[in-house]
Amino acid sequence: MREKFGLKKLQNEILLERFRTMTEPALVSRTNGVSGKLYIAAEMDKMDKIGYDCVAACVNDIAAMGAEPLFFYANISCVRPKADKIRIIEDGIEEGCQQAGIQFAGSEILELPDKYAFDQYELAGFIVGILDCKKRIGSAQLKDGDVIIGLASDGLHNNGYVTARKQLFLSKSTMEIFYDTLGATLGDELLRPTRMYCGCVEHLLEKNIEIKSCVQVAHGGFDRALHLLLHETCGAVIKRRPDSIPPLYQMLHKDGNIDNQQMRQSFNMGIGMLFIVSEENADKAAEYLEESGEEPVFLGLVETDQGFIRYIE
Repeated sequence: MREKFGLKKLQNEILLERFRTMTEPALVSRTNGVSGKLYIAAEMDKMDKIGYDCVAACVNDIAAMGAEPLFFYANISCVRPKADKIRIIEDGIEEGCQQAGIQFAGSEILELPDKYAFDQYELAGFIVGILDCKKRIGSAQLKDGDVIIGLASDGLHNNGYVTARKQLFLSKSTMEIFYDTLGATLGDELLRPTRMYCGCVEHLLEKNIEIKSCVQVAHGGFDRALHLLLHETCGAVIKRRPDSIPPLYQMLHKDGNIDNQQMRQSFNMGIGMLFIVSEENADKAAEYLEESGEEPVFLGLVETDQGFIRYIE
C-alpha cells in the first residue's frame, strides 16, 4: 500500500541503549484513538493535526507512568484510502513524533468497505516506551492532605466529542461561526491540538519531585480521571471557581443544556493532566511545572478516609 501511494519508507528499528542505565527496565505500551475528534476534523476538512492528536494522547499516557516513549505505530482504516488524505494524516503523526522525540515506526492502511461510510477515516495509535520499574509513578501510598494539581488542556483533547456534537447540534455551518468569547470559530476551538506533557513530567522527575500519582484526562472525562488518579480507593475534596473554567465549557454547559455532573463525566473541564504530590512538595512542583511552560492549578486535597469525591464551588 505504501508503494502504491508513493508514501515514504518509514524506519522501524529502534536502538535500546537507554535500558543500560536503568535498574529494572521494562517495555510498556498504550493505545489510543481519536474517533470523536476525527469526525469533527473530517466535517471541517481539517485533518492536518489529527495524527498529531493521536500521538499526543499516547505519549501522555506513557508519560503518566514515568516511562520514556520510544516509537509510535498507527492503524488507518477507511472504505477506500486516498493518497492525499493518508499523507495529511501521516504528516501530522510525523510532527507529533518529532515533538515527542520518538520514532514513527509505520502505519497499517486498511480498506474496510463494509464498516465505514464513504470518505470516513478511523485512526488508532500504538506506542511503546521504556520504564525503570524502580521509578514507576503511582506506586507511592497516598496520604491525607496530599495535593492534587491539574495542568491546563488545549481544548477538549480526546474527551466528549460525541456529547458535544449531540448537544450543540454541530454541523459544518455551526462550527464556522466565530465567537468573541472563544476568540475563534467553534470548529477551530474544538480542533485545537492536544497538548503534550512528557517534557514537564520529565522535568519534575529530574528535580527529584515524587509524583505519587499521575493520570491523563482522556479516558472518560474529568471525574473518571480523578478516580483513576486516586487509585479507585481514596476520596478527595475539589474546589474550583466556575469562572476559572474556560469559555468553551461554559458554552457546552449553557447552550448544550448539560448539567455539572454530566459535564465532569464527559469533558476534561480544561484540565489535561492530573498529579498528586505531597503537601511539602506542592509549591516546588508548581514552580517546576511553570518552568516547563505549563499552567498548574491547585485543585484539591486527598482524603484517604473517604471513598468519594466532593466538589466545592
